[in-house]
Amino acid sequence: MVDLVSASREMIPTPMAEHQRIIAAIDLGTNSLHMVIVRVEPTLPSFSIIAREKETVRLGDRDLETGNLKPKIMERAIAALRRFQEVAKTFDTETIIAVATSATREAPNGRDFLQDIEVQLGLKVDLISGQEEARRIYLGVLSGMEFNNQPHTIIDIGGGSTEIILGDSYQERTLTSTKIGAVRLTSELITTDPINPIEFEYLQAYIRGMLERSVEQVVANIQFGDSPRLVGTSGTIETIAAIHAREHLGFVPSTLNGYQFPLRDLRELVNRFRCLNNIERSAIPGMPESVLR
Repeated sequence: MVDLVSASREMIPTPMAEHQRIIAAIDLGTNSLHMVIVRVEPTLPSFSIIAREKETVRLGDRDLETGNLKPKIMERAIAALRRFQEVAKTFDTETIIAVATSATREAPNGRDFLQDIEVQLGLKVDLISGQEEARRIYLGVLSGMEFNNQPHTIIDIGGGSTEIILGDSYQERTLTSTKIGAVRLTSELITTDPINPIEFEYLQAYIRGMLERSVEQVVANIQFGDSPRLVGTSGTIETIAAIHAREHLGFVPSTLNGYQFPLRDLRELVNRFRCLNNIERSAIPGMPESVLR
C-alpha cells in the first residue's frame, strides 16, 4: 500500500504560491481503497490532513483461474471511488491524485479496469511499479517524522506486497518490493483456522525465503557505524500498534505516529494471535474486520 501523504508531499508548491491548496490522494490497494485530503500551506511549505476515507473492497480477491479482477469487486471499487469524489467535493478539493498498486498491477484486466474508472468517473489512476510504491512510502515517512540524519529501515506490509526500504534524511538508499502481502499469503498458503503449527512454520520459512534478496540489498547499503531505526507503516502494523497501546497504556493515542514497542512484545502478540481462530481474533478490541479471514 502506498503511503498517501507521499503523493501529497510531492504536490507541495514552492513558497512563491500565494494561497492554500486542498488536494486529495487515493490509493487503490489490494485490500482497501484509501483517501486522504490535505490542506497545503505554501509559505512553509507543509500540509495537514483534514479528512480520511477508507473502503474495504478486496481487489486482491481475484479469479483463481485467470487472475483477473472480479466484475463485482470492480463495480464495488468504482462505487467507492465515486463516493470518495463526492467527499472530496465537499472540501473544495482542487485536484485528486490516484494510484493503483499490486492487485491491479498483476491482474491481466487491470488496465481495462483503470480505463473503466476514467470513462465512468473522469478520474485518471496511475498504475505504479513496486519500486515506485516503495519510493513513495519512503517520502511519506520522511515527511511524517524527523530522521535526524540517521538511516531508517522502513517496512510496509500491504495486502499484495511488502516493501522494505533503507533511507536517510537526504535520499533513499534501497527500495525493494516483494510479492508477499497479507491478503496474498492468507489466500495462497493458509487453509487452517487457527493456523496449525506445520502451516505456520512453512509460512515463516516462505516469507524468509522471499524476503532474502530484499534484506541482502538493505544490509549491503548499511554503512559502518550506522544503527538504523526500524519504522513500520500501513494498516497491519498500525493495527498491531493500536492493540499494543490499548493493552499496555489502557488507551489508544489520538495518533500512532511515533508509537514504539519492543520486538519481544511483537513476538508475544504473533504467538497469541496464531493460536486464535477467526471469531476469537475478531473479538480483540481494535482488530478491524478488514484484516480478518
